[in-house]
Amino acid sequence: MNRVAMALWNPIVAKEYRSRMRTWRSPVAMTVYILLLGGLGWAIFSSMSSSARSGFNGGQAANYGQALFLFLVIFQMVLLAFITPALTAGAISSERERQTIDLLFVTKLPSFSILWGKLLASMSFVLLLLLLSVPIFSLVFLFGGIELDQVVAAFIVTAVGALTLGVIGIACSTAFRRTLAATVAAYGAAFILLAGSLLYGLLFPTPIDPNATNAPAPPAVSYVSPLLPLITIGTSQPVTWYGIGSGFSSGGGGGMMCSGTPGGAQQCVPTNANGVVVGKGIASPIYRNPPQATGTTIPSGLFAGWQYWQATVTLQLLISLAALVFSAVLIPPTRHLPWARRTRAAGGAR
Repeated sequence: MNRVAMALWNPIVAKEYRSRMRTWRSPVAMTVYILLLGGLGWAIFSSMSSSARSGFNGGQAANYGQALFLFLVIFQMVLLAFITPALTAGAISSERERQTIDLLFVTKLPSFSILWGKLLASMSFVLLLLLLSVPIFSLVFLFGGIELDQVVAAFIVTAVGALTLGVIGIACSTAFRRTLAATVAAYGAAFILLAGSLLYGLLFPTPIDPNATNAPAPPAVSYVSPLLPLITIGTSQPVTWYGIGSGFSSGGGGGMMCSGTPGGAQQCVPTNANGVVVGKGIASPIYRNPPQATGTTIPSGLFAGWQYWQATVTLQLLISLAALVFSAVLIPPTRHLPWARRTRAAGGAR
């Protein structure tokens, strides 16, 4: 058996497959998952059908397709955020509680193979759930407004987001000896990943620079959440409603006062902390609004020119790699440090 086959099918993977799929929990979990996702799709479809009885045209159908797709992808991500940590948070800690972890260490499998086998078995179940949801997502093509590349991009973001949550669950399982503590930590990390990063963009939005040549973009931390790229994929609209300051900062607690011009444009003048126009009675500087985002790419910042989903996938893969390395360092029962080996070698030489 070559190395690729051994990596994809080691004894840990085979054991996890057999133990998971022979119980009643996996079929029940798949059934509940499909019923929840299909029930949401049916509810949205029914509400759109009832609202369209008075009149229905192609433009409305496209909007209904986008709305259905957006609700489905966000709900699927939320469901996987509840399922994935439960699959991986007890991968290592449960072995410690059953006192079977030592049996894994006496085998010829390295520590990384143990982690990889646990992760691969759990993520295979998540991938199975994603495949089961494909027929439900085919409903959006009945209305139109959604292209195949949008569906593929949304599934990539969802799969990588679930993978990140799974690796974080593995890391929590190696860091804590009890499954309960590992599960709580994994769900806390999932909340930070999905909602905490978005909350950061609301609390610390990007300030608007009146002299900027590019449109402002949300903070780079907010790209960690898979919800933001899923919304941009579903709506195909630029992000102008999130993570961007509502006013300018002129220092000293001041701001800007904006007003419309006869031509329909908007111009702003600086004000002090009391709201008084700076330089009133003399020629005061006038600032025009910065450029507005027009596409689905990130207009400025660290990932300027990237799609939102590309930035999210990159950041989440980096987080997954860091969590996997962290787990590989923590899982061995004894840690052989390089400097400790040199010390023993020097002592033996004497």
